[in-house]
Amino acid sequence: MNTTTTRREILRILTVAASASALGLSGCDSDSNSPDPGTPQGSGAVVPSEALFPQGVASGDPRPDAVVLWTRFSESGQHADVVLRLQVSTTDGFAQLLVNHDFTARAAADGCLKVRVTGLTAGTRYFYRFLLGRNGDFLASATGRTKTARAATDATPVKFASISCNDYIGRYFTTLMPLLNEDLDFVLHLGDSIYETTGDPSFQGGAAARGITFDDRDGAITLGSAGSTYQAAKSLDNYRQLHRVYRNDSLMRQLYQRFPVVAIWDDHEFSDDSWKAMGTYRDGLFEELDEERRRNAEQAYFEFMPVDTDLGGAQGALGVDRANLYPRTVLYRKLRFGRDLELFLSDYRSYRPDHLIPEDAFPGGVVMDRAALTQFFAAQNIPYEAVRARFSPYLDIDQPQYAVYKQVLQATLTQAYINEGVDLGQAALRAQNASRGFVATTILNSLLQQYNAAVPAAQRVPLIPDALIATLDTGIAWYTLGKTSLFGSVGSRYFVVEQTFQIYAAWLATTRGLQTQNAFGDTQLNWLGAQMAASTAKWKVLATSVSMRPLVLDLTPPALGVPPPFNQRFLLNVDQWDGFPQGKQATLARLPAGTVLLSGDIHATLVGSSARPGGGSVVEFTTPAVSSASFRNLLANTAANDPLLAPLAAQLLPMLDQLVSDVDLEYIQTTRPGHTVLDSGPSEFKANIRQYDPAVVLNPPPGTAPSPQREIRFSFDGEFVSGEFQPG
Repeated sequence: MNTTTTRREILRILTVAASASALGLSGCDSDSNSPDPGTPQGSGAVVPSEALFPQGVASGDPRPDAVVLWTRFSESGQHADVVLRLQVSTTDGFAQLLVNHDFTARAAADGCLKVRVTGLTAGTRYFYRFLLGRNGDFLASATGRTKTARAATDATPVKFASISCNDYIGRYFTTLMPLLNEDLDFVLHLGDSIYETTGDPSFQGGAAARGITFDDRDGAITLGSAGSTYQAAKSLDNYRQLHRVYRNDSLMRQLYQRFPVVAIWDDHEFSDDSWKAMGTYRDGLFEELDEERRRNAEQAYFEFMPVDTDLGGAQGALGVDRANLYPRTVLYRKLRFGRDLELFLSDYRSYRPDHLIPEDAFPGGVVMDRAALTQFFAAQNIPYEAVRARFSPYLDIDQPQYAVYKQVLQATLTQAYINEGVDLGQAALRAQNASRGFVATTILNSLLQQYNAAVPAAQRVPLIPDALIATLDTGIAWYTLGKTSLFGSVGSRYFVVEQTFQIYAAWLATTRGLQTQNAFGDTQLNWLGAQMAASTAKWKVLATSVSMRPLVLDLTPPALGVPPPFNQRFLLNVDQWDGFPQGKQATLARLPAGTVLLSGDIHATLVGSSARPGGGSVVEFTTPAVSSASFRNLLANTAANDPLLAPLAAQLLPMLDQLVSDVDLEYIQTTRPGHTVLDSGPSEFKANIRQYDPAVVLNPPPGTAPSPQREIRFSFDGEFVSGEFQPG
């Protein structure tokens, strides 16, 4: 068999039309159901051989007349293309075949095969399998079960589940077990279907049996420090291996075989806290832009996930070649399920801008000076002098009278950058750039103290006197946003000071435009607004991988005893929509009243609603993680690595759920994994959120499905959301 393939063939989705008279075998990759004289005929036995299909089978993106079917063929020592027969029937005995058709699973696609089957009946259950002809018999995959979407006139309620964040490393997918006993129309995967790292100590760990070592170690990214390293996927082989291992898990395999899956991605399908093709592992120590790595991640995703992103035409070989991957990828799409539900699937990662606070921002750098503050507050009829004392004094380090400070600052920062692992030339350049213009006196005096402690008394430099500081202009420096280290996620992506960040973000939106906060990009956002406005469904459901619920840690109550400067309100995670406040509002403005938001990513349960000016509300249900480390644990690990936050976090994080404050947040729970089952009826949209003991994901799955530790039920009528739950 000729195994030569073009790049276009690697990712294509093949299409076949179902027919009640599918009696013969069709040609490989053909769209005809006529017998193929080149394929041996026969009525050999069908022999179960699931080992040849280690990830089982899967279906996805169901439509009233079509669905995508998937499998992967793998045989030890075999690295060639292989012809597989797809059979589709309305019965699991395959007595009458609607599809009986041959396709080629390409070695160049890691043995993966995706077929779009058209000509199906709406709201109907189908069974399917893949066969390999060998020695007169047919070696069979597991039998998959799928269901087409209901017709747009069908008022039958739609029942589906939402899941997110299934980390394999050190953890089991036990929380999926109860879903296997449900009668679901589909499963919505909201992202982080794999994790690209193989043992990040900041959040991965637990069961020793659940580990991954890359086959292509040279092609991976090595992270960590000497003696404690781990790796992140980079090569195509790395990403494929992750998908193979994750989908080979017994529970995940059963879930995909039992229900059609509708999926979007988040960051870990590529790189943690990523934006476009940029990673963030080094927190700005060096640039992590890698478009080839992004395309490798996307290629593996499209090979393994049963998503249907090619919507043009119904026949022939359709697909996405590598040239159509990043930055040309289009993952966002919509699916209609009956009269009352339309699902809009979004992409938060591919078009979004960088985080507003750079991970490598020098804490003493001034981002909004007196002129900027004056301009910002003038729009609110507030004079600068009325707010001057709320901000940080700064001086112009380039002025001649401060020459000695400039010299000391540059020398101190050069050494500080070297200590962080920057080579001498780059350290000197970074220090030179930081030691110019406006510098906050608080940070400058702190560095002067460090300098004085390291040099003989004769070389010490006096600190900037308080009398001078009292006369200086004030502004917003990076440290007043929470950024206290040269490189780091604290103060850039996590634990950001709410008050100053809201001012800074609003100023950016005013002076540089909303493109600084447009997470969806113009094309996707315009598509979403137009499609939602045109939708006739009662329930317009937007699937967004990250939550729109504000997560504000309020440390201002005096009873907490939190000392200055920590007695403030902190945005816990600005990698999600909290990082784009004006962009979030602009996006919400496009959503009609009654919209339901479904999100994941945060490893916590969040429920909240916000009223619309013209009446009605938008409600959001953020599903907990399937298995990943809880949000509370993630914050604890992040804070533990920051010397300023560590003591405070140890004291307050056990009370995290009680300290998160927002008027639109009706429920929060930050420690338990789980899933959500949703029902869209004609008058109410219901969410049943099941939360499990965190220990269940650290042990192999039991013989029977575990009972939830807590089950919370919510109902939304388009205006009000009500729930049966206990806070905590």
